[in-house]
Amino acid sequence: MYRFFAVVKHTLLALLFQHPMHGYELGKQLLKTISAEWDVKPGQIASTLNRLYEAGLVTYEVVGSDDAPDRKVYRLTEAGQEELRTWYLTPEVRDYRLGDAFYIKLVMTLIQAPVAPEQVLSTQRRELYQQLHKVTEMRRASDVQAELPWLLLLESAVMHLEADLRWIEMCEARLPDLKRFSPPKPEPKPRGRPRKGLVAALEDQLSEPKLNETE
Repeated sequence: MYRFFAVVKHTLLALLFQHPMHGYELGKQLLKTISAEWDVKPGQIASTLNRLYEAGLVTYEVVGSDDAPDRKVYRLTEAGQEELRTWYLTPEVRDYRLGDAFYIKLVMTLIQAPVAPEQVLSTQRRELYQQLHKVTEMRRASDVQAELPWLLLLESAVMHLEADLRWIEMCEARLPDLKRFSPPKPEPKPRGRPRKGLVAALEDQLSEPKLNETE
């Protein structure tokens, strides 16, 4: 949730860097600029603008109109421009899904499950092919001249889906080895209160048998 807010926040700042806009205009311009399947509700834009205003990153003036209600027209502050500059120069590290839901599902089928790992892999492969078909159709319908950034994003999605499919094939090829996987058992926890420090040392010393002084 926080990451989603951060992306919307900086996207609005980037749009306001072009020129001042009101909330409705920002929503429309966001969809036209990003062109992605990114569902940002008007209420989310309004709440994000309120947070930006409270943080001192934007300011606004109320502009009246004869044929429409008064609107808040937002503009960047100096702090907002500095925040935007920092965002642009901060590298983004993509989530490579180490420990994602499918990985966990696959590992658990290797231990004991009501379905076989072959079924889980087959189901996932079928879903990936459906997604790949959908994204490929979206890529085919894109206008190279007018939507080049969107087209490149679709190319990235295609490459990731194809990589996931290759990983599924690799898992299937090594399934005999995977089925021998057995996670180590946790060590049993000792019962009773553990002895600590000096008290434990004294107890050990007192428990040792005393030597006969004449020996």
